[in-house]
Amino acid sequence: MKINCPACENYSESKLRRQEREITIRNERVRFEEEFRKCNKCGEEFVIPRIDNDPLEQAFRKYRSMHGLLQPEEIKEFRKRYCLSQGELAKLLGLGGATISRYENGKLQDETHNTLLTLAMNCENLRKLVINSESVFTDRKKDIVLEAINENTGQMADCLREFITLNLEDNEPNEYRGFKRFEMAKFTNAVLYFCKEGVVKTKLNKLMFYADFLHFKDYVISITGTQYARIPFGPAPNNYDLYYPTLIRQGAINIEEIEYPDYSGERYISKKEPDLTIFSEGELRILASIKERFKDSTATEITIYSHEEEGYKKTETGKIISYQYAKDLKL
Repeated sequence: MKINCPACENYSESKLRRQEREITIRNERVRFEEEFRKCNKCGEEFVIPRIDNDPLEQAFRKYRSMHGLLQPEEIKEFRKRYCLSQGELAKLLGLGGATISRYENGKLQDETHNTLLTLAMNCENLRKLVINSESVFTDRKKDIVLEAINENTGQMADCLREFITLNLEDNEPNEYRGFKRFEMAKFTNAVLYFCKEGVVKTKLNKLMFYADFLHFKDYVISITGTQYARIPFGPAPNNYDLYYPTLIRQGAINIEEIEYPDYSGERYISKKEPDLTIFSEGELRILASIKERFKDSTATEITIYSHEEEGYKKTETGKIISYQYAKDLKL
């Protein structure tokens, strides 16, 4: 093969050679094979300037393989699969802003950071990180990431079925369900009722919580039989991240952009009328009273309000809130 020799500057034939080299990385000798060419005219040997033939990069790749570390393209492919920017992934894992960018560009990663990335590649771990994240995503972007997680685990088509299954696996009418079996139809139509004029997801979660718990307080039974978990933004239906994206995909609710004086946001809005005939008189009264009580409350205000509830304060993050705390509601 003819090539311009950097030594004699002649365009002449050259022979491809390979040699084994060693580089010390983190106090460990790493051996790898390097390609170079030898000029037939002057006899000078030189490394071919190619990205895939960079000695340090080859050594890093060998070191990663030896220690089970992720390669740059694996990190990049994982991030793109779930629609995450480099900054979003870094924030999600509690890393510096430019960390993911450096690793994708070939910098050898810290082993602790590699462990965090590897754990995040588990769909259920990633789902929990996204759900519990604060100030990382807009509501719309969070839904996009959760939908990507569902799609990549083969769940989106069966998302509703999984939601039902998760509820039916432990569907005993106990204190964590308000002594009622989960009723999907009532859950769905309560969502449609609260979203009729549009509501942000954080507020919707609290409206559902207060409706079920207030009904339990008055009638010693919940409306929907839903479990509510304690998450950073207040009480929320357990596994709501599986259900809301399904309603969006099915066209029952939609996401629309809204503009406020000082910022923009997103909200869920019903695309179909709720079937109110499935609710009892008492259930309708509670739904209406909760909607009226918080009609002027922002998502931040209702979140702060819910944080003062005894059930929220006395339940560990990620755990299910007992309906027995309904007696202490501030309403």
